[in-house]
Amino acid sequence: MAAGPELGAFISERCLDCHDDSTKKGGFSMEHLDAIITPANAKDWLKALQQIERQNMPPADKDQPNREERHAIVQALEDRLVAHARAQITAEGSAAHRPATLRRLNRTEYRLTIRDLLHLDVSSFDPSREFPEDTRVHGFASNGEKLVTSSFLLRQYLESAEQIVTRSVHFRPQPPVQQWHLSPPFDRTTRGFAYAENAYYRKTLRQRPPHQSLTERMRGLPQVGYAPVDELRAGVPESGWYQIRIRAEARHRYADLDPKDPALDLRKQKFPSLWDPTEPIRLGLYTGTLEGIDPENKEALDTAATGYQSGQRQLAVWDLPDDQPTWLECRVWLDRGQFPRLGFPNGPSDSNNRLRNYFKANFERLLNAEQRAKYEQDKSNDWNLFMWFQSPRIEVSNIDVTGPLHDTWPPESHRAIFGSAPYQSELAKAVLKEFAVKAWRRPVADEEMSPLLALVRQSEQAGMKAEVAIQEGIKAILCSPEFLYREERTSRLTGYELASRLSYFLWSSMPDDALMKLAESGELSRPEVLRREALRMLADPRSEAFVEEFLNGWLDLRKLGTMAPDVHKFATYYDNDLEPAMRMETRLFFRQLLHTNGPATRLLDSDYTLVNQDLARLYGMAPEIVSKNLATAVPGLTPEELVPDGAGHAPSLGFTQVNLTDRRRGGVLGHASVLTLTANGVDTSPVIRGVWLLENILGATPSPPPPNVPAIEPDIRGAKTIRDQLMKHQASGSCRSCHRQIDPPGFALENFDAIGRWRGHYLNNKTALPVDASGQFGSTHFDDVTGFKSELLNRRDQFARCLVEKLFTHALGRDLEVSDRPAIRHIVESTAAADFPLREIIVRCVESEIFRQK
Repeated sequence: MAAGPELGAFISERCLDCHDDSTKKGGFSMEHLDAIITPANAKDWLKALQQIERQNMPPADKDQPNREERHAIVQALEDRLVAHARAQITAEGSAAHRPATLRRLNRTEYRLTIRDLLHLDVSSFDPSREFPEDTRVHGFASNGEKLVTSSFLLRQYLESAEQIVTRSVHFRPQPPVQQWHLSPPFDRTTRGFAYAENAYYRKTLRQRPPHQSLTERMRGLPQVGYAPVDELRAGVPESGWYQIRIRAEARHRYADLDPKDPALDLRKQKFPSLWDPTEPIRLGLYTGTLEGIDPENKEALDTAATGYQSGQRQLAVWDLPDDQPTWLECRVWLDRGQFPRLGFPNGPSDSNNRLRNYFKANFERLLNAEQRAKYEQDKSNDWNLFMWFQSPRIEVSNIDVTGPLHDTWPPESHRAIFGSAPYQSELAKAVLKEFAVKAWRRPVADEEMSPLLALVRQSEQAGMKAEVAIQEGIKAILCSPEFLYREERTSRLTGYELASRLSYFLWSSMPDDALMKLAESGELSRPEVLRREALRMLADPRSEAFVEEFLNGWLDLRKLGTMAPDVHKFATYYDNDLEPAMRMETRLFFRQLLHTNGPATRLLDSDYTLVNQDLARLYGMAPEIVSKNLATAVPGLTPEELVPDGAGHAPSLGFTQVNLTDRRRGGVLGHASVLTLTANGVDTSPVIRGVWLLENILGATPSPPPPNVPAIEPDIRGAKTIRDQLMKHQASGSCRSCHRQIDPPGFALENFDAIGRWRGHYLNNKTALPVDASGQFGSTHFDDVTGFKSELLNRRDQFARCLVEKLFTHALGRDLEVSDRPAIRHIVESTAAADFPLREIIVRCVESEIFRQK
């Protein structure tokens, strides 16, 4: 074949031994592959390019080209493929190549657009809650061709518009501010000690209880142990902001519930108290609701009031000072029908009566003579035990609730539609047009208003008041294709289309006024203006949506928790509520790199991470490393970003940056989030982790397995490890070529169990089998994960390319094409010298020509 002197020689010398017509390894022959790229052979040449570029070919056991030779061949072949692709686009016409796209807002975009359009609090009200799940392509819910609309979704749009307008429009007088001054007992639902404590004060001491005690953590699956504020159990009467004040005292923090003397402890029960006296006692405040539950079904009501509820929110968490009554305050949003619930999130566990059994077994040691005498008279009731024995607890003596509080009336949601002037029927056209311009994210012609105005007038004629009729027009705007879709008509985006692409990329929401003004003036299409705006938007708190959505798509972070770890093998995952902490570590790590413009290669390996005390324990670190470092500023992150305490104040919950002396944890491959989501909840699978790593870190998605190939179960059978099974699997000719690529990255991570803990052995009943994390990746041998990460750093260009491709997949909302490769290569090569600074890569994606094209 004559493919040019360099390319032809490379193919002849390094490819044809295995890929000629007679050998045809992998079912692929290059012997008669025409050197001129044509529609018939373009896919074959692209496959060859990708294999050479990803260092899969030539095979590891063959002589390898040096870096410069490989780069030259890749560049030469890419140039030919790009020239062919562009010629095809020219021949077809750009409009035919990529027809006008209607890209539906996905669930996240819909919710956040409603938030910004109408200034609504969507932390508890999710207008997209009943929408079907969005189809994802390469991890992202942004591909216009796959974001289809069903009749079911159309019905949900109508229902959501109804709810949104009802929440937003307020022609009625401002609701009065109410006050509730509550005294114990607050929780009259929970049986056990909460009931016994109240009864003891009222029946034995004949006095009102001075407080109500919280004595144990929320626990179990589903979680139980929340204490409802029963006087508000019907829910607040109006949605709005509420001021909540709680007077609470932390008691007996240093009570020894886990003595080391085996004669005193109940460790034979295998139920530790889980109490850690090095942490302050914490009080949590959570939402609850009984809406949708049969009011006659007392059991269902009580279960819902005290148990975990889907969609509940943590309103606030506080660190309490020891033995000092303290007033705690927070301002929180409550929807109508919601009520506050209390919790002791880090309290001791009474699982399987662990605390009560401990008290009864050790009462002679724990009580003095006078106390023992009284205890003997009262011990018939197990739940009274907490009255006699010291254990960490929270004594709540007062709760005050005030609200709803509105800074302005009508609220901002109403003003976003009607402005500050009173509404009258003759203002209908102006109101509809101004709202449509914001909702549709572009100028609106008068003729587009005619159907909407006609709907309002017809509603008025049918007897609706003007204030009600105009709401029909607002609902119609929210259900229109112009709101629900982003349309890109021409090959080069208009200013308004570009503003929407940029805002939905970086905010998952609508453009703000600044972007719309730049779109109107035509300035936004200038690369320097796009750069400036991208930097502004990345510094805005709304860019948190970019961090969440990009990590959900790129690293599959959305899958964390979908394969729940086995509750018996991985109890600590639930006891310490590790899932939110795992997710937060990865988000904080990425966000810090973004804010500081740090090198993206730190995602592969780093000498630090960001953890809280619970993650530190999981990673085998001393929690004191975290607690001593909490007051130290973390570059690129604010104290508010580091502490997940809601409207409360719990600095002990904070994350901090810790240096890693052991590089096994460095980078996202050492994050418990990634290691958990790539396991199956029971054990690990090198195949699952290997496929994930190839696809998301190196951009080299393996081919699907041939039909009728049996799966490998990710467990240990007898004396065999998963490695033994996979090595036998590789002996099959149909499996070898893929598994020699997939298995080594998976083996490298085998020292991490299904929730990311380090292990040196597999445990199978009483047999301990050593973990072998070594492997051969390409032409490089590694002994463990640190050696494997060193090889990944040698392939940093490939990783950077994968990262840029993922960014463009998220931003453009379409499959990438051969003609996109030069833009991708330019960003990779132009940022390589600085080790691929993350923020700069994102900004250069925005500046690129393909970002401004359909």
